[in-house]
Amino acid sequence: MADIRGPRLFTDLNNAFKRDPNIDEFDVLAIVEPKHNRSPFILQNHKLGVEAWAVKILLKYTANRLIGWRKRTPEEKLINPIEVCQLTRAVLLFNPDNYTAWNVRKELIETGYLTISEDLTFGALVLTKHPKSPETFIHRRWVFQQLLHHCLSSSSGSNASCSGAGAASNVSEDSTVSMDGIDVDVSSSPDPSLVMNGAFSLEASRLLISQTQNELSVCERAAARYPSNYHAWSHRIWIIQNCLNCSTQALLSELHTTEDWTRKHISDHSGFHFRQFLLSQLLAQKDRGNSPMNAEELLEKEIKFVSDLIHSYPGHEALWYHRRYVFQALLRSEHQINKDTYDCLEKMDGTIDVREKKLCFIANEIKNAQSRAVNPKLKYEQLLCKNYIAWVESLEGSL
Repeated sequence: MADIRGPRLFTDLNNAFKRDPNIDEFDVLAIVEPKHNRSPFILQNHKLGVEAWAVKILLKYTANRLIGWRKRTPEEKLINPIEVCQLTRAVLLFNPDNYTAWNVRKELIETGYLTISEDLTFGALVLTKHPKSPETFIHRRWVFQQLLHHCLSSSSGSNASCSGAGAASNVSEDSTVSMDGIDVDVSSSPDPSLVMNGAFSLEASRLLISQTQNELSVCERAAARYPSNYHAWSHRIWIIQNCLNCSTQALLSELHTTEDWTRKHISDHSGFHFRQFLLSQLLAQKDRGNSPMNAEELLEKEIKFVSDLIHSYPGHEALWYHRRYVFQALLRSEHQINKDTYDCLEKMDGTIDVREKKLCFIANEIKNAQSRAVNPKLKYEQLLCKNYIAWVESLEGSL
């Protein structure tokens, strides 16, 4: 038998969003039984609290109605699109793994009953409670793909709203999108002839510019809420590849931005993996001759950065693994080793080949690492250092 409190809870939730459309965070309060005859939804300073006892009742009621509408049952088939959108909101706030609800929202976007901006704002709200929800990030990628499609479609035509190169010239061999061809005149008015799937192409262009930077912030907040949040960092990489086209400026900006983040999350492997992705892209651009920057200088700065972190925060495995990546990248690059810097080179006469330079570089790295293992109180740090030295020594055989 259905709980008669379901419809009232659904109405209370909708009223909460009507009172404050700018709710930016929500959580479930540990109140397992109703203690007063009042709404279980508490709204304050754009934060929404939901008493735990109401979640199961509300979720069951809204999920059943949504499935009934989906199956076109006689009782639910006449639900209007606005209420359908509200049903998906109620379901996904507490169960973001519901594929059906996300797919219904896709249909609402395509038919124009739900705007892209509203959907992205709602998805960011879901991530405040469920920061590691893969379905939420998958849905957001679909939304950004619609934005990219609209922008490229509008760029390929000659109109007052958007102008630029053809869509074909904006897509690279690896299916990423070049933003250079998307030129938006934000002062123009949308042309009714540009309506595509219920959304103006001008709106899509504006949203792509504004939402891309906002999406990076959404990823950062989700990563901060859940340690080693693979889904958030992978989504951030996708945004850089597809919306920013791995531009040098974007990569350098992200490298600078995440430096402070990694200082505060020194055990987060995913955060350091993201920095490795940025460095790998920058090195690849250098190898292709697409960037005038000094890649080796970036690597030297990065190894100094991670060395300082190891010195300040001993006993963190993620730091030593990140150091492995940076050191090996330096070893593979055209790294110029100065004679005045390394004692082993000062003793050599004549021309020094590349292998001798790299062997000297390895010897110096082992010496630096051994200096970290002098404190007998830091037993785990000694173990990490010992493993790192063994790994560095193993590189000699590959030269």
